[in-house]
Amino acid sequence: MEFFDIPLTRFAGTIADVSGVRAPEYCPKERVEEIKTLVRDTTGKDTVDKVVIYNPDALGAWYVDKYAETFKPVTSVCPLRVNYLTSYPPKTPVCFGTMFTGATPDQHGIHHYDKHLLKIESLFDVWAEAGKKVAMVSVAGQSIPILFAERDIDYYLYATDGAVTAKAVELIESGKYDVVEVYTMEYDTVMHMTHPQSFFAKRAARHHVESFTAIYDAVKRSYAGQNTLLTFSPDHGVHREWYLLGNHGKNIPKDMNLSHFYTVVKG
Repeated sequence: MEFFDIPLTRFAGTIADVSGVRAPEYCPKERVEEIKTLVRDTTGKDTVDKVVIYNPDALGAWYVDKYAETFKPVTSVCPLRVNYLTSYPPKTPVCFGTMFTGATPDQHGIHHYDKHLLKIESLFDVWAEAGKKVAMVSVAGQSIPILFAERDIDYYLYATDGAVTAKAVELIESGKYDVVEVYTMEYDTVMHMTHPQSFFAKRAARHHVESFTAIYDAVKRSYAGQNTLLTFSPDHGVHREWYLLGNHGKNIPKDMNLSHFYTVVKG
């Protein structure tokens, strides 16, 4: 298994471009041109009206490939797959710190499992600066709402993935927000308690796919006349340790290789 070669640092600048805002300060100049081409080919424009980012935790590329049938509801509606190399070490705050800022771990300062407020510029900052209404919907106490607290956005934090998904659907249906970011975590939690391919982990992965489908359906029925970029964007992969439980954090393809999926839903 080889390492992927598109660094996750390119995500934030590319998403900024297609949402019509400037890139956060630490973004590299390189972009994921395939995403920009998808937007242009689908809409005839360089930007979209709305962005919805779904972040299920810990679903690495090898897992998506091995259980392709499970992920068919995602891959069948997302014409673009982008294979990223996540940040090292592949721990949740390290990876999301990079995903939403474009910064390397040396730049954002997180080098291990350390959840604290990041004060460097992020997508959430540049979206708010541009006057976009942004909602973050997440399980409470997790990396994204801690790293990106104190921004001029609306936070909706809940105890369970189910409540997060239900609120995300409600907010999309309201039409109130230009950007909705959604984080769920069941697969990561269960994988650590069992292993990546356990019965319970597989069930958790299916739940994440079901959440994505609910979000996709809400976008289709709610954003009439508006073009929406919808992403399925995990943070890192996983492996099974010698002591049999699931884990992540090593510089190995199973942990480092990510596949994100993109679609533009025409309004």
